[in-house]
Amino acid sequence: ITCIQGQTLSPVIIDIESKSVEVLAKDELNRGVTVLDVSEGYIVGSRSDPVTPPHLVVARVSDQKFVPVFSPTSLADMSWNQLNFLEDGSAGSSIYVGSQENSKLILWPHGGPHACITTSFNQEVAFFALLGYSVLLVNYRGSLGFGEEHVWSLLGNIGDRDVKDCDLARETCLKTHPNLTKVFAYGGSHGGFLALHLAGQYPDQYVKVVARNPGVNLTSKLVSDIPDWNFNEAGLDYAWLAPTPHQISKMYYKSPISNIERIQAPVYLMVGKNDLRVPPSQSYDLLHAMKSLGKQVKLTAYQDNHPLSKPESLADRLFNTVLFYEDME
Repeated sequence: ITCIQGQTLSPVIIDIESKSVEVLAKDELNRGVTVLDVSEGYIVGSRSDPVTPPHLVVARVSDQKFVPVFSPTSLADMSWNQLNFLEDGSAGSSIYVGSQENSKLILWPHGGPHACITTSFNQEVAFFALLGYSVLLVNYRGSLGFGEEHVWSLLGNIGDRDVKDCDLARETCLKTHPNLTKVFAYGGSHGGFLALHLAGQYPDQYVKVVARNPGVNLTSKLVSDIPDWNFNEAGLDYAWLAPTPHQISKMYYKSPISNIERIQAPVYLMVGKNDLRVPPSQSYDLLHAMKSLGKQVKLTAYQDNHPLSKPESLADRLFNTVLFYEDME
């Protein structure tokens, strides 16, 4: 099977008889491999990295070393590397993709929040990179792949620890890539929640924000198909009851809406009309609130659900993101 180790997908052998687990990540050739099939003594997989699209690889079960079936082709003039941004020994890591000549950076935290952006190829990242943007993919504390303690550390700390990690990742990246002069925030779901928080908590650092189906106000997001999420991620027990005034206050101050008056960057909200995970009303509430404060904000609603992954939605939101960043709307 395949699992996440750090930020990288790695093949794993599980011996049912001995109840042992072996991660095949020591060999560089095995990193980034997704196992597809095992048959007649061979393992077939797919390998990629941020600048190399998926390609078939094969290994013998006996030696477990994957080699490409055909020579892969990488994106021209693009490079990538991993950046660790926490100095206290905690696991905090990010993936930088881009060209040394780029001056614009898109900071992109994942959703979840308990998920992970891996070193696998991502077509959206490639789209931005080929248009002259560098991309920083952030795995803040609470992400998968770094151990259970790392995951649990975020409960009760959303809107604070994850936000600080993202901005520290930006700071670390700019130190190693001084050519980057403009930073844009971008993300969906909890990634959108973080993009809005970054605009509110660090208003001088982010030029523009694109947030897809973002959580905006935990107190009004209880109509989600996962209402327990709002309680648990805020560090509260979910008792299947209406929240108390204390719980409402705690949820509110962990929400991006609490920093709305500090937001300076123009914000573009992208919403799925059929989203059950984060109700569209979350973005409409922010739209009206920002307009009432005289701030720059716009919204596009798609006939889609939470991921906005229908081909027509995906293409439209990618093009509109770039047009928004480039002031070409």
